[in-house]
Amino acid sequence: MGQPTPSLPVPETGHGLGPGGTSGRGTPPSGRRRLLVACATAKEYKAALAPLGAPAAPEPGRAVPWRRGGRDFLILVTGVGPVAAALAVGRVLGRHEGAIGGLVNCGVAGSFDLAGVPLGGLVAATAEAFPEFGLRREAGTDPRGIGFPQLSLPGAGGGPVFDRLPLAPEAAAGDMGLSLPPGTLFGPCVTVAGVSGDAARAALLARRYGAACESMEGFAVGLAAAVAGLPFLELRTVSNRVGARPPEDWDLAGALAALGRAVAILFS
Repeated sequence: MGQPTPSLPVPETGHGLGPGGTSGRGTPPSGRRRLLVACATAKEYKAALAPLGAPAAPEPGRAVPWRRGGRDFLILVTGVGPVAAALAVGRVLGRHEGAIGGLVNCGVAGSFDLAGVPLGGLVAATAEAFPEFGLRREAGTDPRGIGFPQLSLPGAGGGPVFDRLPLAPEAAAGDMGLSLPPGTLFGPCVTVAGVSGDAARAALLARRYGAACESMEGFAVGLAAAVAGLPFLELRTVSNRVGARPPEDWDLAGALAALGRAVAILFS
């Protein structure tokens, strides 16, 4: 496993989850069970997996088997956004219950601070947040304002999940027998259904969650893994500055190329 760069600041997240974002029932050893690899779009899938000899991108929501280096995978295009991601991953986990040893979510994301997390940079999520859950007023959203969580995870180490999900990327990678690439940055991420389109929204999320990146699927996929008691790893390469639309704040092609390089090391 490569030596990581210093971690980005991590805000307080605790909601009783066990290591790796599991439900507190303990992370089961992956053994030789399949790993589920999920990308939101066919473009991200092709960038990450086609250079390694994976089959053509499947239709969204349909997982296909893949074997590489003597190891079995299920590979999945979820569709875009937290609802599509939760639906696709949940269906696969239900159909293959007991046969999956861990879950990897990889794709591109926006950076809240290009000085700390530059275009093309690689981030492993140390926590996920879903800022749209709760009671929404003009002053903001209170995740506990409606009086109940999204769900409660079972087990002695489980507990209610409101808007935050702590993760342990290095432990999860180790449990799954994966190698984090050298130079990986570590920091919290947020998941949104509607991407931040202006600087004010970006500043609010960065301030509230201490977030490194914004994407549209990570929380949903991580929560599905937590419910199933599986190790979970989210890797994102940076394609843009959050809240900015000018071309100079974007490099999607560079982020996709960086994603391919990172995944090749991850599965080496």
